[in-house]
Amino acid sequence: MNRQDLGQVLTPTSLVSEVREFRAAIANPRRSADEIRHAYGLIVNHAHNLNPHAPGFEWAGVALKEAACLWLDSKAFRGH
Repeated sequence: MNRQDLGQVLTPTSLVSEVREFRAAIANPRRSADEIRHAYGLIVNHAHNLNPHAPGFEWAGVALKEAACLWLDSKAFRGH
């Protein structure tokens, strides 16, 4: 699958939903630091493949920023 195909599959709305799931995963103390790191990496990768002209792209940017803050906070909280 090339980047153009990914941009058609991944939507800004799906990225926002993914960040909501990420927030829930971080709140779960049973999630390992590696699981959280992997999930954050997927979010960043998916954001990279979004179409900047798609409706809701700006909200995806806000969600990406939220994910970055959540990830950094989780690292500080877990002592990594």
